Amino acid sequence: MPPSSLHVTFVCSGNICRSPMGDVILTQLVEEAGLSDRVLVTSSGTGDWHVGEQADPRTIEVLHRHGYDGSTHRARQFDKTTFDEVDLVLASDLGHVRALRRLARTDADRDKIRLVREFDPKAVAEGTLQTDDPWYGDEAAFARCFREVEAACHGILSHLKERLR
Repeated sequence: MPPSSLHVTFVCSGNICRSPMGDVILTQLVEEAGLSDRVLVTSSGTGDWHVGEQADPRTIEVLHRHGYDGSTHRARQFDKTTFDEVDLVLASDLGHVRALRRLARTDADRDKIRLVREFDPKAVAEGTLQTDDPWYGDEAAFARCFREVEAACHGILSHLKERLR
């Protein structure tokens, strides 16, 4: 990637529900904006339970239903060295923020951590910055999660465009 590039990673618990949604959605938005050569999007989990596995079938289904392809996703785990590779770490909820702060080795690492929904003006106005885990829910929980993450991804794309200027 060119020197004026950015690496963004989404983080949730196991990297099979919330963070793959962000990864897949933002990757497509970045491609559509013509920024694939300047923005790399990835995702990972705070835990290692699902490393190497596909996204949850319900995640793949809700993405597919909205025109996104999540079939190639494979879960990975975030570790302290990931901070060396990324410019922006997007946590799904405050539990992830706490876990990521524990892994951070420097103030610069900690400064990279933000909540995904901080980039959705409606979520900010309503004070609903956490993305609830749909894992134990039904199809409606995955649909809600998708809507929240997709709305945030549009704001994240705008933020990335500003940073690249």
